[in-house]
Amino acid sequence: MGSLDSFFQEKSFVTLIAIGILIMLAFALAFILYANHSQKKILKQQMHHQELAYQHQEDLLHSTILTQESERKRIARDLHDEIGSKLNVIFLNICRLREHNISDDEMGTITDEVESVINTTIDSIRLISHELLPPTLEEFGLVEAIRELQYGFNKMDGVYIHFAPTVTENLIEDKIIELNLFRVLQELINNSIRHGKASEITIQLSPDPAIIKLEYRDNGEGFEMDKFEHKKGLGMKNIESRLHMIHAQYKIDSLLGQGVTMEIEVPNTPNENMKFS
Repeated sequence: MGSLDSFFQEKSFVTLIAIGILIMLAFALAFILYANHSQKKILKQQMHHQELAYQHQEDLLHSTILTQESERKRIARDLHDEIGSKLNVIFLNICRLREHNISDDEMGTITDEVESVINTTIDSIRLISHELLPPTLEEFGLVEAIRELQYGFNKMDGVYIHFAPTVTENLIEDKIIELNLFRVLQELINNSIRHGKASEITIQLSPDPAIIKLEYRDNGEGFEMDKFEHKKGLGMKNIESRLHMIHAQYKIDSLLGQGVTMEIEVPNTPNENMKFS
């Protein structure tokens, strides 16, 4: 009888061990399945983030191309309308000068007309070149270029720009950084006036040898941030493209009825292999 009890005890012990092993295997299998599922989920999320990043890069490239094409069309139109038409007037007046029997009075009138058209042509060329690369930016740097921009807008009705640089001297040596920050400001001001209906804009510039900080605020209509990513226009994509080119970090904040704030930080280091655009 004792041997029978011992047999059943051994059998129960083996059964318990077997059940324990099965439970451990089940836990191990469940852990492996869970780990595998989690890894797949993480990989899927990483691939999704990569796809979004690639799509963002494509959007930036696309917006850059569209902006460049728009600028080229504008320049071509200005050259055709402003310069081409004036050169035609000069050509016609030269043809008149070739005619015989022109009185001294007619000669003087034609000469005066040619001189006047030449002067207006020079002014038009200066204006077009100023749009391409503002001479103040090229000669005196970003601070003075923003001052000139501020002065031009503050002479107009409807909007007032406050500009507060922390330094008066130019601490930004890279012309590519200066040009792109200037174009970004132009685009931001344009968005504030056209879309945000802003009446006041504040610009703060804090350049130092390591980091250039630029803060922009307006008192316009603002927008909902959760809808911002889905409603970016060409202007905003152009801003992002320019900031990406100069390796800038930026943050945008806005609320309906409370305007827009944008903070930009750019490494104050030369950007090699970049061209003006």
